Amino acid sequence: MIDQQEFGRYVLGLMDEEEAEETTGPIEEDMYYGYFQIYMPSGNGLEATFTPLEDGDVYLKRILPIYEMLDPQDFQGEGMPGYFNGKSDHVSEKELKDLGKSHILGLKQLMEDHAELEEAVEASTYLGSIREVEIVSGSEMEKIRQEYDPVVHESLFELISEHTDDNEPVHVLSEAYYSIACDYWISYYLQWHRYGLDGDPLAAYFELYRLGYSAIFANGKLYIGKP
Repeated sequence: MIDQQEFGRYVLGLMDEEEAEETTGPIEEDMYYGYFQIYMPSGNGLEATFTPLEDGDVYLKRILPIYEMLDPQDFQGEGMPGYFNGKSDHVSEKELKDLGKSHILGLKQLMEDHAELEEAVEASTYLGSIREVEIVSGSEMEKIRQEYDPVVHESLFELISEHTDDNEPVHVLSEAYYSIACDYWISYYLQWHRYGLDGDPLAAYFELYRLGYSAIFANGKLYIGKP
């Protein structure tokens, strides 16, 4: 099995073969910030990234949808998107609220499954208390973002940390995954396989992102709007 440094040098070679040959020090995660953007908009060639990994096909299948949501027209001019931004022409309020409810239920089930963690119990209680999913405008989302309730974020972070092996090869791409949308939950979703956790609790969150929306827990509600 390839180790983390070997895998890191392999991926660095896909980015810049000359730089890979000249790099003599340890491979660091921040070297790969923006890596997946190299394959915008089609994703062609991305499969080579995961070839050395035993479960590379799982990671590839999981990440390909972020390329499928891109509009090639956005890459025709001089200025091109720096991140993977979802968008949609029209999404009904009912569809958004249904996704919001699925998001709440998925996270609540995850937290209940890990009730041995004090943070998870607190998050489960909080999620069980939410009775409203509210759709708001983009300008309102900016204000709400400053008032978010941290309990679910902190609990999910602790749970993911408990199930993360910092020494496995794919860990070197952590910053690459984060830089896809500068959103840790999208990063978690795309790497869910590595954590060994049951279910797919961030699937609804990812679908909202794919449609061009974000979701925030604040003031005892789940707010959904365009970022």
